[in-house]
Amino acid sequence: MFENHQLDALPTHQDIIFKPLADNALFYVQVSWLLFYVPLMCVLAAVCYFNEAFASLAQTPLLVALPSILITSLAYNVLSVRLRGVAIRNHDIAYKKGVIWQQVTILPLSRIQHTEIHRGPLERKFGLASLRLYSAGGMSADLNISGLSHGDCKDIRQFIQDYTQPTLTQTESTDIANTDESINE
Repeated sequence: MFENHQLDALPTHQDIIFKPLADNALFYVQVSWLLFYVPLMCVLAAVCYFNEAFASLAQTPLLVALPSILITSLAYNVLSVRLRGVAIRNHDIAYKKGVIWQQVTILPLSRIQHTEIHRGPLERKFGLASLRLYSAGGMSADLNISGLSHGDCKDIRQFIQDYTQPTLTQTESTDIANTDESINE
């Protein structure tokens, strides 16, 4: 019979001990941002070089704003990567992220339908990967953990697959063995 007892004390998610991302995750994030900002700065420099009217109006604000934005972004990335973490527990996986708006996502392992490991060219270069976890009923990943080492991604995926694989009972395994013997005869 179903019983629904009231809890006196709730478990807190602050008790979760999160493992930080891979050591070179910060370097990967910084390089990714620089691959965006450096070409942008080159284009703006070229526009200023070839268009003197634009250069006379925008040169000083660009010389102040772009390095400021770049330094602020790189500092924000340091905080962001250091505050991210993942925790694998017996029955769920937890992921925390966020600097200003902090978020902790806990996904029960029993709800995970399939997993993907994604590695872009830079991630492969740095030995990193992203783990995407999908639960029933959704078309997009319910949890996307980037910045893990490729080995950690494979280990987590294997742990999830072992957890979600149905275990055979003794009678089921005996029935399968008897079926195999009858087929071979």
